[in-house]
Amino acid sequence: MPPKILLLAHDNKIGDSIILTGLLSAICKVWPKAEIGILCGGDNLALYKNHPDVKWLHISHSRSILIRAYASLMARSKKYDYLVYFGLDVNKSSFKKICGLVNVKQRILFANPIKKNNSDLVLEGPWSNCHISNRHFTFLRWIGSKLKNYHYDIRLDPNIEKLIHNKFNKSKSIKKIIINGKGSSKDKCLSNDWINRLIINLRMFYPKHQFLILSTSKKDEINLLKELPKLDNNLKIIPYHDAIDSNLTVIKYVDAVITADTYVVHAACAWNVPVLALYSIHAIRDNHHIIFGPNSKRYAQIIPSKKGIEAISIKETLNAFQHLMKHKKIQYCKYL
Repeated sequence: MPPKILLLAHDNKIGDSIILTGLLSAICKVWPKAEIGILCGGDNLALYKNHPDVKWLHISHSRSILIRAYASLMARSKKYDYLVYFGLDVNKSSFKKICGLVNVKQRILFANPIKKNNSDLVLEGPWSNCHISNRHFTFLRWIGSKLKNYHYDIRLDPNIEKLIHNKFNKSKSIKKIIINGKGSSKDKCLSNDWINRLIINLRMFYPKHQFLILSTSKKDEINLLKELPKLDNNLKIIPYHDAIDSNLTVIKYVDAVITADTYVVHAACAWNVPVLALYSIHAIRDNHHIIFGPNSKRYAQIIPSKKGIEAISIKETLNAFQHLMKHKKIQYCKYL
């Protein structure tokens, strides 16, 4: 019987889900007949729905206990052999409830739960001091994979990709830079005024480039349209879409990225698009820049010495970005 593997992505995090995509084809190379299922949310569903190596999707469209319970019971009906979870929060109630309902033969974990099942396998390592993809790589080695390099494997919606690719082809001679100022919390977000000043300074060095601003909500899109296009004739606001497919496709076809959000960092790394990641000071405390930082050949990171991401000056950002663009291979992190 082919092994049935359930991968948990129930926390709905897009960045973590981008990293998880690197597992799918790699598992099938070791176990060609493996049947892979994923328990995911509505946001990160886009990362899996077009992947040919995913057989089942169990979707929890909200964090509601009942909705998650239903998705877990649907997964239970497939009678999985393995449940694999790469998070370290294995004592969280949501994780324990999902595990109880799915009821697999064996759990593959990366942290020790307080209540451990006899069949549990915990793959231990220095996970708080290395990139999260090392956990995925360790799992692949455990199943016998001889993979040498771990690559993300985003499969986009073919219709959306064709639409955006054709649109970009009309202006393919114009280089494009994405600017994404919205992070996961207030202290990780850049104000429109800060972005305004960045654009003014960038324009002096990149006079013919087109700047693309990602919208993170409909309200954000409206505010951006009110404030930014007047500033620059060659600037475009990317419309907000509920599904992340559109933004991912746009990221694939640009020449560089400046972002305060790690999901955009990981998306850029999937296609080795040069990316400048701006973090808050908490990145050092949480080792965030190491665990969830870029994982490609072309990236730079800046971490400020004060609270709030805008403690990173426009000058420091511009210098780091110019440095990034001058090198075909560059990997560095700067603490201010």
